[in-house]
Amino acid sequence: MPRVRVLCAFGLSLLSCAGPEAPDAAVCRDVITRVCFGPVCDVTTQKLSVEAASCETTLLMRTGCGSDGFAFTSPTRAQVLDCRVPLLRQGSSQKVKASCADVAEVFSDCPELVRLLGGTP
Repeated sequence: MPRVRVLCAFGLSLLSCAGPEAPDAAVCRDVITRVCFGPVCDVTTQKLSVEAASCETTLLMRTGCGSDGFAFTSPTRAQVLDCRVPLLRQGSSQKVKASCADVAEVFSDCPELVRLLGGTP
């Protein structure tokens, strides 16, 4: 039931936004920023085989979403947006760290996102 509430709140917040949707590259970078926000969770370094100090840089290079021309194929944009929801539970600002439990949930529920990030589901 809490997940439904979060999804509803997220959906309502999207409806209140005006303007064009963020490009795929921006969405991808946002996910990377959130999973690499320090202190980096152990689940991130383990599942994605990254060093905490270079997490964001490594994942930007692996995925290609550092490039403005990046576009989702697999997973799709819709899948990534759905997978990203737990990372927003603590707040929508990138300055607010997602809990390690929320990061772990993303990794367990979204194996295609883990693959995009170069990890092993």
